[in-house]
This record gives sequence, C-alpha cells and structure tokens, in this order.
Amino acid sequence: MKLTGKIAQGSLKDLDKKHLSAGKRKTPRIWIMAADGHIARIFRKNGEQLELLGEATPATTRDNPTNKSVGRVASSAGSSVHHKYEPHMEARQQQTLSFVHTLADWLDKAAGEDAFDRLVLAATPQILGDLRKVLSKEVHTRVVAEVNKNLTKHDETALRNDLAKIVWF
Repeated sequence: MKLTGKIAQGSLKDLDKKHLSAGKRKTPRIWIMAADGHIARIFRKNGEQLELLGEATPATTRDNPTNKSVGRVASSAGSSVHHKYEPHMEARQQQTLSFVHTLADWLDKAAGEDAFDRLVLAATPQILGDLRKVLSKEVHTRVVAEVNKNLTKHDETALRNDLAKIVWF
C-alpha cells in the first residue's frame, strides 16, 4: 500500500501533538476514512472543519498481465480478434480484498499507536462489508458510524456537508 500526505510521514502518534483538551476532558480525535477499491482518503475532524491527512492506494503489481500489456491475437476461424489474456473478475476482487486487508492492518496499527479515538467509515457497499469482516476488535470499538456510500471524490467541505446530513459527529 502506498501512503501519501501526513500519514506517510513518521509516526502516527505525532499527527496530533496538540491534543485539544477542555479542563480534564479530552476532545475526541475523530478520523473519517472514505474508501473504495482504488483509494482510501483519511481525514481528521478539526473543530468544525475536516483536514485531509493523506491517501492510501493499493500497491501496483506489474506481475499481473493485462489486455494492454499482452496484446491481441487474430482468431484462426475468421476475422475476429481477441485478447491473449482475459483477466478474470476474481483477480480484481483479490486485489481489492488485499487492499482492504492492508487498510485494516494499517488502521489497527494507528489504533495501537492511539492516533484516533473515533472512526467514521464511508465506503462503497462491497468495501464496507469486506472491512467489517477484517477490522480488529480494537478498531471496531472505535467505529462510531458507517456510511454506505462512495465519498472518495469529495473534498473536505463537501465531505463535511454530506456527512452532516447523514451522521451527527
């Protein structure tokens, strides 16, 4: 998995050095993860605003041939052209599952480093279902809301406005 932004730099503990506190009570650190099969965007709730902490994308694999890399072949029985290699849906599903497992492991590491107190998951139906199955118990206890919707294309303002309609946080 490839990480970019603040989440790729150093320790996750250092993300929130100035942990806000009001008297003896701490303000909860809320993360929002918007994910689909190709990207996961991680945001932090900072007062009334959302701040993009970074993005996670699946590692690219050059081992798997694609239609473009393998080429085409003419059929021996006529003028039809077909690909030498037709990728199966199973291979794409396997790559997506691998990405989901890697995301779950990363969230478990972040929870172990106490980088967030609460987590809002916004993902496509398939990704959300796969994440539920593989998240550790420590991460599950911090999940406060699940949004069954693809919000990966939203910027901070649009995501905050969309989540405010669905979930109060």
